[in-house]
Amino acid sequence: MREGYLVELFSKHDCVIGPGALQLLCSMPEGEAKAASEAALDSMGNKFLLTLGDLEPVLERLAADKKANLPAVRSEGGFEARAKSLQANIKFHLDRDVSENSTCTGTIGDFISYFNDRFRVLKGLLRARQTRLPFYTVAKTKSSQSREKCRVIGMVADSRTTKNGHLLVEFEDDSGSMPCLFSKRDEQMLEIGGRLLLDEVVAFDGFSTNGLFIVNEVTWPELPIRERRTVDSDACIALLSDLHVGSKFFMREEFERFLEFLNGKGPEKELAGRIKYLLIAGDLVDGVGVYPSQEEELVTKDIYEQYEQFNELMSAVPDWIEVVIAPGNHDPVRIAEPQPRLPREFTGELEKKKNFHFVGNPAFFDIEGLSVLMYHGFSMDTLVSSLSTLRSGYQNPELVGIEMLKRRHLCPIYGRKPIVPEKKDYLVVDAVPDLFHFGHVHKNGYANYRGTTIINSGTWQNTTDFQLKMGHVPSPCQLPIYELRSASYKVLNFK
Repeated sequence: MREGYLVELFSKHDCVIGPGALQLLCSMPEGEAKAASEAALDSMGNKFLLTLGDLEPVLERLAADKKANLPAVRSEGGFEARAKSLQANIKFHLDRDVSENSTCTGTIGDFISYFNDRFRVLKGLLRARQTRLPFYTVAKTKSSQSREKCRVIGMVADSRTTKNGHLLVEFEDDSGSMPCLFSKRDEQMLEIGGRLLLDEVVAFDGFSTNGLFIVNEVTWPELPIRERRTVDSDACIALLSDLHVGSKFFMREEFERFLEFLNGKGPEKELAGRIKYLLIAGDLVDGVGVYPSQEEELVTKDIYEQYEQFNELMSAVPDWIEVVIAPGNHDPVRIAEPQPRLPREFTGELEKKKNFHFVGNPAFFDIEGLSVLMYHGFSMDTLVSSLSTLRSGYQNPELVGIEMLKRRHLCPIYGRKPIVPEKKDYLVVDAVPDLFHFGHVHKNGYANYRGTTIINSGTWQNTTDFQLKMGHVPSPCQLPIYELRSASYKVLNFK
């Protein structure tokens, strides 16, 4: 909505619009801004100045009226969805979901168990990587003969650049720790050393001399190289994340258009009819008090009302579609990962629907025999800021997904983002996923990495003021649909 139009509109009614109210109306879609302006003028009475405080209850009333008068989304007449006749085939790995398994009390023993479990699992993956070198522990390496080549598996405890320009890494396992040198004389190894992350588990090849371990190769846990798996099924998977219901930037009209598509209204009916699974990777609502001054960007300021709206929208999903929902950092569960499933006090009537499944974050499950990993993606901020190779990570989130899979861990660095030290590290990618679905950065991204399809499903929220300040360019309302038979995807734009 243009600023000049609004100023002129209020001037015609002998009124003045305050800067806060003007900014809010300018950020809204044109149709909504016009309706809100007219409603605000009707409510002013003898007042001549419309402030932000005057405008907010008007917007809340309009949102409530729209909710009350929202027509139900129904299946298009004559729509014969192929997915209706397909048997649902979904299996959840509950032992890898923290929801019913959290035992953390914050003791030193919890931290020891957490890091021991991470090291044990990733060490096993690294032991499976081929090498002609013998495997040594840190203690054995330190006592070995000078320049005796070996492979050592350990955790990166510290990393710093020396005054001479070398990279010195403190490397540890359960037998001890040792300093490892990446010489500046080997530019390639120095660059590789710069990609190491604190707390990640890797293997170093090299030799000991003069109290230092000279590194000449780094091996990450990695995924095996394989072909993408296909499934003999007509079923498709639709992928969503970051709806942010309750935000003034939530693109409700576009989302309702998506719901109509699922019910056979509009083009691509054949494709809509093959959608058997719908996966949602967190940030269902915008939440309350998630970041400073968030109230200014909320239409619905009550978390329960936000979920009422979300649940009402989701009730329009046809009952032949299996829906899997995980939380994100805006949802009302602990912000520290791994996150348990949404509490039942928020899921309402959806809890009673047999086709709705609520899981933790991250979640591991199988669809038609296809291995799926779903993660909201909160750690992406840390990885983008820590790796120079990910400077374009917000524009190309698939690159961040590749780094997670390469390291076989969703959040390797401990302490930058809150992580709960459970006795088991639920963020380790111990199984090889066929499909890795995540969100968080509001930007669609796609890649095939060693046979794993990586999909970031973007958002259904328009560009926020914060994103403008950070230079982020979201791609709202772009729906990726994964086809099981071909292991390919198609993207539909509802904007």
